[in-house]
This record gives sequence, structure tokens and C-alpha cells, in this order.
Amino acid sequence: MPLKNMIKIVGLASACFLFAEAPSRAATDEANLIGESIMSELPIPALSVAVYADGGIAWSRAYGTASIELDVPATVDHRFRLGSVSKIVTASLAARMVDHGLVDLDAPIVRYLPELPEHHHSTTLRQLLGHLGGIRNYNRADFDFLAPGGLIDLRIYPDTPTALSLFINDPLIAPAGTTYSYSTFGYTLVSAVLESAGNASFIDLVNQFVAGPLSLDSLQNDTLFDLRPGRVSLYDLGDMYRQRVDPTITGDVVNAMANNPAYKWAGGGLLATPSDLARFGAAFIESGFLTSTTYTEVFTVQNSDSDNAIRVGLGWRVDHDSAGRLRYHHAGEQQGARSVLIVYPEHDVVIAMMSNLGGIPQDILSAAASMAETFID
Repeated sequence: MPLKNMIKIVGLASACFLFAEAPSRAATDEANLIGESIMSELPIPALSVAVYADGGIAWSRAYGTASIELDVPATVDHRFRLGSVSKIVTASLAARMVDHGLVDLDAPIVRYLPELPEHHHSTTLRQLLGHLGGIRNYNRADFDFLAPGGLIDLRIYPDTPTALSLFINDPLIAPAGTTYSYSTFGYTLVSAVLESAGNASFIDLVNQFVAGPLSLDSLQNDTLFDLRPGRVSLYDLGDMYRQRVDPTITGDVVNAMANNPAYKWAGGGLLATPSDLARFGAAFIESGFLTSTTYTEVFTVQNSDSDNAIRVGLGWRVDHDSAGRLRYHHAGEQQGARSVLIVYPEHDVVIAMMSNLGGIPQDILSAAASMAETFID
């Protein structure tokens, strides 16, 4: 049965037993049915979900297998790749540094990085965080095994200048501030600005201003070499590798190619458990973690004059769901990962959903929103 139909049926069923059970039990039962339907329809090894409501983690559940080869059941304590959900962690770090007087959203970033090529001199941190910096995203050459240095994900990046060298001299795709164009590389530049302003590494700044204050013990960089206890094994669909890498590869699900995200810690290189990710999202239900002024800045859409662009504030996507509920969110996708975080600020509900299969569930935003809806009064 298609997932969207299953979600509708589960919704009708919940109306029948709401009168027989407490709302909290009905919500978790319904959410669990949605999770089980996802697992039954898709070849996901592990899916993990956490919902924040009523002031804490109201429900969390892990499905499937964290490691197929070792037959390790998934638990709620396993860590998954955030992918591009890392971008809202970075945006939140920038906002915290604004509140501490360390950076100015509207100052030219050359103030912090004097050696930048001239075409970046007028760019601001606000523009970069809203994908308005004119920085390119990936191109075909980045994923060419025969390119100098090889595949971008398999190179070594000992420091931020090495990561910047991937794109910093490339021409802008549009003058800064004029055109929305999604860019992971733009967030690498953000991290360089924050490192200079904070006089510390990006990861140390995340720990100081975000992970530490919110007690997010599982939030770390997805380093290729260091051990990360509880990190799930990573998988991709076999067809993709048969078509692009080796036609003799077998299996519907295969081990994901090794990936070194050191060039994009800020844009797609972090790890966390869903519960910690949901707790992170809860910090943005209202101001407090940020000052009220900065909180408003974070969720003020920068590109509202464009009908075609995704509505983005500082990193976060801002829109309304089909029922008209305000939500802040971001999804992520990379080798061995699919993730999403949604905050419903008017309902005090947050949901984090993560899998260890690259790009699956494809419409993870809708899947997570359906689960979250069971907890919204």
C-alpha cells in the first residue's frame, strides 16, 4: 500500500480510538503505525524518530538495523548523519555569535577574512546564510574520479583554507544579494568567517555556543577517521552504484562509499541522535536561547520577493503546512543518510527523523510531518 494512503488510513483509525485512549497514547500509537508503514514499504535498514512535546522528548522510536552485516538492532541512541540539516546548526551558531557581539550579519565578510578574492568583498554573512551569496554549489567536476585530487568526497582536508580552495576563486553565479541559489560551499565560507571571528575551530565553536549550552552530547562532526560511538553503518541503493560505479555490484542495498565531509562540516558534516536533534529544534520554539531580536532575524524570510525560491531566513526554511500551521524546517541527504527536523513554534512540537539509507525516504518532510501531526492538539 502506498505510504500516503497508509498515512490517511492511520489518520482515520486514530479518530476511532481517540475516545478510548488517552491522547498521548493515541498519538504514539498512530506515529508508530506510520513508522512501521515506512519500514514495510521502503528498504531502509534503520529509521529513528524523536518527538519533542510538552517540554521534553514525548516519544522516540528506532526501527530496523543499525548494521546489516553485524546484525545490530537500531536504538534511539544511535547517531545518524544530519546531512544538510547541519546548515541550521551553523546558522544557529552564527546567530548565537551575533548575540555575543562576535559577528555582524551585515558587515562585509572581508572584515573577518581580509585575504578573500575581490569578488567576495561585499558579501555579508546574512546573504551566505540565506543562500544569496552567489556561491556555486557542486558541479560535475567535483564528482569526477579522474579530476585532479579525485572525487571531492575522498580528498583530505587538513584545514579550512584547503576546503575553501575548492571554490573560493570561482566566479560568482550572480552578484551577492540578488539571487537565491542553494549552496553547501556557501556554508563552508560561513564557517571560515565564524572561525576567524571566534578565534576557534568551527567544531569548537559549535560545542561552545550550541552543543554545550543545550547539552547535546551526541552532536559532533562526522569525521572519517575518529571513532564515533553509536554511529550507524551507512548504506545506499545498489542501483545507483551499478549505474555509476560498477555494474557487477549486487544487492538492493549496499555499503555507502566512504565520505570525508571535512570540507563541509558546516553545510553537511555533523552527526547526532534524533532526540538531541529534536532538543536542538526545541530551542527555537521561542526566543530565549537567542535574544528576541536575533530570533526574529533568524526566521525573517530573505527571499520573499521570489515566487520560485524556497523561503529561507537564516538557514531555516520557513513556511506553512497544508493545514496552515507555521513551521521551521530543513532536510538533509547524503551518502548513507536522510534526515529532517521540523519545528512547529505555535504548537510547541518538534520532530526529528533520520535514516541510514541515502536519500530515502524521498519525501521525508511529509513523512515526518504526518507523525508530528499526531502530537499537535
